[in-house]
Amino acid sequence: MSKCIFCKSATEAFTTREHILPESLGGGDWAILPDGLYCDQCQNRFGSAIEQQALGDYPFSLFRVLLGIPTKKGKAPWFKSWEGIVRASSEPGQIGFDPDPQFEQALTEGRKTQMRILAHPLRPDMICRTLLKMGIEVIAADDPEGVFDEKFDSARNYALLGQKDDNWWYLQREDMIAASHYITKGITLDEWAANVKLEVSSIDEGAEVFHLKLMVLDLITPLEPRIQPPLMEDLQEPEYRLFVV
Repeated sequence: MSKCIFCKSATEAFTTREHILPESLGGGDWAILPDGLYCDQCQNRFGSAIEQQALGDYPFSLFRVLLGIPTKKGKAPWFKSWEGIVRASSEPGQIGFDPDPQFEQALTEGRKTQMRILAHPLRPDMICRTLLKMGIEVIAADDPEGVFDEKFDSARNYALLGQKDDNWWYLQREDMIAASHYITKGITLDEWAANVKLEVSSIDEGAEVFHLKLMVLDLITPLEPRIQPPLMEDLQEPEYRLFVV
């Protein structure tokens, strides 16, 4: 009998396909979770209450626009920033911008020469819960039995239900040199294939962390609450940013 990797239920329906890397971030058939590991009830909860908010927030929103990944309805992605609307163009790596009227006038009159894009998450908790979800799914794809280990219960409870006894964190790295290259030159399929990765690694005493690499982004979060965040004095901002939720 199938057993859900999140609620551990063996009684719910298992009828839908799950992409470990969401389709809105470029996940294709290669990223589909094996059948019988993710129940319909948990997928509906994640999709409507958690993942949707994360995918519409920074940094995922900018990544989707940069690559021009269409929505499930086939529309070009976009997001609202402080000074206007940022839209995907017809070429991956290039973006369009519809300034708000006051900023458009300032640009026309030469009083403004730069445009600023929102570069801070509004709901870092939803980003963290979505990363934890992906991490558990990566483990499930590699070890369908080991994923039910109790050491992952805190991660799955926070991911699914938002329940936590301790703070969780994720580290974000942005490679702005690479971003400038892609914006200027565009993105090839080979570059995409070489720079998108989902992996779980063991660190001290077998503790495991999840690493998501999306072109210019690296996002790392622990899958066990005992893992402490890195010391930011060893990492340089704004390339590295730590979010504690």
